[in-house]
Amino acid sequence: MKRSNFLRASAILTASAVGTKLLGALFKLPLTNLLGGTGMGYFSTAYGLFLPLYAVLVTGLSTAVARPVAFYTAQHRQEAAADVRRMAGRVFCAAGLAGSIAAALLARRFTVQTAGNADALPAVLAIAPAVLLCCLTAVERGYYEGLCRMLPTALSQLAEAAVKLGAGLYLCRRFMLRPPAVLAGCTPEAAGACGAVMGVTAGALAGYLLMLACRIREPALPRSNVPARVLLRELLGIMIPAALGALVTNLTSLIDLVTVMRSFSAQIAEDPAAFYRNARVPESIPPEKAAAFVYGSFMGLSVTVFNLVPSLTNMLAKGVLPCAAQAWGAGDRKAAAGYAREVLLLTGLAAIPAGCALTVLAGEVLRFLFAGREDEIAAAVPSLQALAPGLIGLCLTFPVFSLLQAVGREDLPVKLLIPGALVKLAGNLLLLPRLHAAGAALSTGLCYGVILTAALVCLRRVLGEKIGVGRCLAAQGFSGVLCAAAAWVACTRLQCVLPQRPAFLLAACIGAGVYATGIVCLKGMRPGKV
Repeated sequence: MKRSNFLRASAILTASAVGTKLLGALFKLPLTNLLGGTGMGYFSTAYGLFLPLYAVLVTGLSTAVARPVAFYTAQHRQEAAADVRRMAGRVFCAAGLAGSIAAALLARRFTVQTAGNADALPAVLAIAPAVLLCCLTAVERGYYEGLCRMLPTALSQLAEAAVKLGAGLYLCRRFMLRPPAVLAGCTPEAAGACGAVMGVTAGALAGYLLMLACRIREPALPRSNVPARVLLRELLGIMIPAALGALVTNLTSLIDLVTVMRSFSAQIAEDPAAFYRNARVPESIPPEKAAAFVYGSFMGLSVTVFNLVPSLTNMLAKGVLPCAAQAWGAGDRKAAAGYAREVLLLTGLAAIPAGCALTVLAGEVLRFLFAGREDEIAAAVPSLQALAPGLIGLCLTFPVFSLLQAVGREDLPVKLLIPGALVKLAGNLLLLPRLHAAGAALSTGLCYGVILTAALVCLRRVLGEKIGVGRCLAAQGFSGVLCAAAAWVACTRLQCVLPQRPAFLLAACIGAGVYATGIVCLKGMRPGKV
């Protein structure tokens, strides 16, 4: 595929991601104000279970469909590409139905025994149907992405986010004020979290219906002579490692889900006064809700802000996958290395200044987004500061994994997850009792650092070509430090004469200007040899 097609595909997905994240912010910010830290703890338990499943289904399944579709399309075998879509629809519909049923049947055991958060049960039950809907949507998105037609995926993502916003906030507010009979025994926070999660499921339905509308408009293609068993083997051979590899973006949240609440509950039972003091829990929160409050503040505020930039940069990885796959399939290693260089530099261009700035402006960012929630902000600031450096590693990891999948090494991301998961788990066990939520944040950064280093080494060996981005990334890093310093100084001075939000926005613009100047002067987007 031509470089212009890669840039166009990435631009469409990035524009969609920007719109989706804006709608997501419009959902999460008022939701946090409605539910508070405790209610966000219930919501985050259900959403924390859903996000890894979403990553596996949407990324893993869409990759499994996109790669063979791209391969057959490059050979002008459109009928075979259509057969991939049909086979994937049958297989993944059955898998999604089984997943939804399993999620519903295991919801009680998960909330009580695994997450240690029994009040989140209604929300977990409400998320179960979304598993099937995500499977069906992933098949259609993967087909169009394999054809390098990114507009249907982009429109589907926007529809999903818009419906989630409207339905989620409406149901959350309604259930908190007047819960339905089935939720009569729940607290207002638990009922509201259930309503918000039902909005997430409604959004998944809207995304699938839009993809279905795109499919209906297309003429049916005849079947090819490719045997069904060959198609199934191709799909499963790509899907299983790609799905496991997709867990990297939600690996830390999954480990946090099964360790953080239990650790907090144990600390409260041992010394509640020390936990309240060190975790910055207000005295108005009763002990039985303190763990959910800190976990909800961490996930609802810190992790929400942390995930904003990766969700945008990940679109570059989705755009580069079919391009790099076609270049690799044609035996053009230099072109594949060129795509790797391009996507890493573009990712670093956004991720590095964001990570640097968040480290020094965590409190200002949280006050800008969650004004009025001072108790939750106070609890979340240390964890967001500790998370910020890991943002860079997470952003760069996803495109490297996509490139490894594009060149036929789907096994490597899965293998690299193992040491990363061990580092994260060990870090949580060691740091949570000492640093509370900030301990979980620090272990996240260490996890992504280990994974990214190993992934870059593997990519260089597989490509057999120098990527040549070391000098540029170093220039971006130095410019990012200058950006953070300039923004911090500007924000500190401007807050003496301006309200917090205008001061923050102006300081962010100053930091961005300093960063852009540094990139131009240091040639942070012109690759060189490493």
